[in-house]
Amino acid sequence: MDNRFFKNIILCITLLGATAAPVFSQGLAGPYLAASRAFEHGRFDVAARYYVRAIAADPTNVRLKRSAMISFITAGEFKTAASITKVMRANDQADVFVDLVSLIDMARKGDFESGAELIVDHESALSPLVWGLMDAWLKIGAGQSEAGLQGFDRMAKIEGLEIYGLYHKSLALAHLGDLSGAADILDGDEFGPLHVNRKSIVIHVGILSELDRGADALQVLDGAIARGFVDEQMLALRAEIAAGKFPQYSTLAGPIYGMSEALTTMADALSREESDRTALFYARLAQYLRPDSADAALMVAELLEIEGQYQLAGDAYGVVSPASPSFKDAEIGRAEAARSAGETDSATAILVNLADRFPGDVLVLNALGDIYRGVENFTASVAAYSQAIENVGTLDERHWVLFYTRGIGYERLRNWPAAEADFRQALELSPDQPFVLNYIGYSYIEMGINFNEAQEMIETAAELMPSNGYITDSLGWVLYRIGKFQEAVGPMERAVELLPVAPIVNDHLGDVLWMVGRKLEAEFQWRRSISFGPEDVDLERIKRKLEIGLDAVLEEEAGN
Repeated sequence: MDNRFFKNIILCITLLGATAAPVFSQGLAGPYLAASRAFEHGRFDVAARYYVRAIAADPTNVRLKRSAMISFITAGEFKTAASITKVMRANDQADVFVDLVSLIDMARKGDFESGAELIVDHESALSPLVWGLMDAWLKIGAGQSEAGLQGFDRMAKIEGLEIYGLYHKSLALAHLGDLSGAADILDGDEFGPLHVNRKSIVIHVGILSELDRGADALQVLDGAIARGFVDEQMLALRAEIAAGKFPQYSTLAGPIYGMSEALTTMADALSREESDRTALFYARLAQYLRPDSADAALMVAELLEIEGQYQLAGDAYGVVSPASPSFKDAEIGRAEAARSAGETDSATAILVNLADRFPGDVLVLNALGDIYRGVENFTASVAAYSQAIENVGTLDERHWVLFYTRGIGYERLRNWPAAEADFRQALELSPDQPFVLNYIGYSYIEMGINFNEAQEMIETAAELMPSNGYITDSLGWVLYRIGKFQEAVGPMERAVELLPVAPIVNDHLGDVLWMVGRKLEAEFQWRRSISFGPEDVDLERIKRKLEIGLDAVLEEEAGN
């Protein structure tokens, strides 16, 4: 869906305003400043505890309580947050965030009627996506089925929200026992079935099977698989239906499921904009309603990774059940979070165990290869990629990356013939792939061979990805290496703009500037490069250039 549409449906207020600075009182400044700094840096669990200390210093401060509640929610500690909302509501200190957390708590405990009464006051503050779906589901849960269905109908009349109103109405009809009515909606129209995500496909197939419409269920699955929804569960489900074994449709958890879906949808919409922490807030609420929701867990984990909170992200990935179709994705994400946190041994162990559980799985082997490559164990990475390639079966365009990454491993192991063969195979699968063209071209430059072909490859890559700093650096560098120093200045300066703290790029710019007579600027760039921590071999060469100049260094190297 167009992101411009979501700008019109997000919350009218954000967490930024909800966590604004309170008026200081004696003893408050220290813990408040620590809390706000922790929240600013995404350390939500730390922020929550400092806010509690701040509340102890100023128990009547509403902003502190709200900030503590939000911090506990984003840290995944819903029960503590809910206890804060009870205190605030008892003291007439509620607002939209407080009431939203409260009604989620009420719904989780089965008190839909109180939740329905609570949401009425916030229609103008909440997005119509959230307010409309939540209001309708709360009414369904409270036994006001007709009013709830009418709420979904109203949603379906709002431009841009039609599909959500209809989809959730189908879920409600299924929950209420009207499977035929649910199927009529999900069957769609001349444009095809009404599917908003992969779960809606599985739900549609289950309802059709329950209605003895096996042929239709098979057609729905074939269409979904053709559109790219291919995973083990989909293929197993298709095999069952093709064999005449129709799975029994189990009624969803009704309002709880629907409310969680609404919150997940909103979190997904917000994550495309700038309000990532509001997205995390919604995703955490969805996760509390349905702790078994893989979608909510994955979204929470991804948003926490954006915040750099890799431990919390790993915990979020870790709640996905091994029985879930998303388990492999979650474990791969958990390994990547561990690697980003510097826990490479833990990351490797996660993927090794996953490879044991799913022997031969291409995605797992690819992820394992990536982990080994990241810690520069290129022998192990090549072995993992090789096994993945062997297990692919029929190669197609998407498999170019396997040959590209294995080629990198071979190149780092100084086996250029094998590396070049892999890079060429990657280009056969995905012609003009800029990353591959750049890697081959830059390698040719460094080896001092095939300059014309290298220049053509890198120029093509730069045209395809003009904002990629490393490719722009390669363009400047190939021009430098073939003696077109003046032409190299522009691309190299642009590369430094794109990658201002990359040591190799600043070093290259220094060399180019030296060759066009801008020697003081060249020395400045070399010093910048040193400050950014270049590899040891580059560091010694840069120091030598600063000592005797690039010309003399090149003469020394030519004589060795």
